[in-house]
Amino acid sequence: MLRYLLSVVIGLVIVCPATATVDVAEMNNDIDVVWSSSDGLKMEIYYSQRKDGAWQEPVRITDNHYDNMYPVIDRDSSGKRWIFWTAYDSGRMEIHYTSGDGEEWQTSELLSSDNKSNISPSVVIDKQDRIWVVWSANNDDLDEIMYSFFQSGSWSDPDFVHEPNEAPDLLPVIDISGDGTPQVVWRAARGGKNVTLSSTWTENDWSEPLIEEIEDSDKDESEENIIELPQFVTRTSMVYIRVY
Repeated sequence: MLRYLLSVVIGLVIVCPATATVDVAEMNNDIDVVWSSSDGLKMEIYYSQRKDGAWQEPVRITDNHYDNMYPVIDRDSSGKRWIFWTAYDSGRMEIHYTSGDGEEWQTSELLSSDNKSNISPSVVIDKQDRIWVVWSANNDDLDEIMYSFFQSGSWSDPDFVHEPNEAPDLLPVIDISGDGTPQVVWRAARGGKNVTLSSTWTENDWSEPLIEEIEDSDKDESEENIIELPQFVTRTSMVYIRVY
């Protein structure tokens, strides 16, 4: 499965400004896109799927009093999609989610957290169909990276990926490493510098964060490697693409 999430952090995912680039060999695979757009009053979440080279009609995921922003998506082994996003209302930010087959979607639910602010979710589903979600959270203080996973019908209690500290930890991205274990990368301030940190799940806890050396890619991208967003995606600042 090829994944695109926050390229500025890890190079695995793209939050797409207008287009996303992928390897030509992946072009005939399914592609999901989720995005946030205003309905004139609030920000709502929408979904579409690219099948056989054509984008399907968009489906509206949310219709409520929240401002719903920054969605992400993955699918499990049965093909069920899981969408997570930040929902804002009255000074509180929550992580909400839903699941569906691409056409029919469940009523959205709250991913429980004791924190006042819960933003920037990232999701990945492993080979055991455990759903891993990470996000930045705080209570009017500095952000820390939190996680929870869904298995056998219930969520684990939200907990820290790293030890809380006196510096901000932001923009987490979770993916599955080559050996099948979840890995989180995020941006943080350490020693007066902005760095990229990573931590890997080891049996029942996260490893000590390590500083990652991320190099900018100078690779040329040809026009045939570019996926153009469907025309009905008019707001390009909160778009997420997943290629399977």
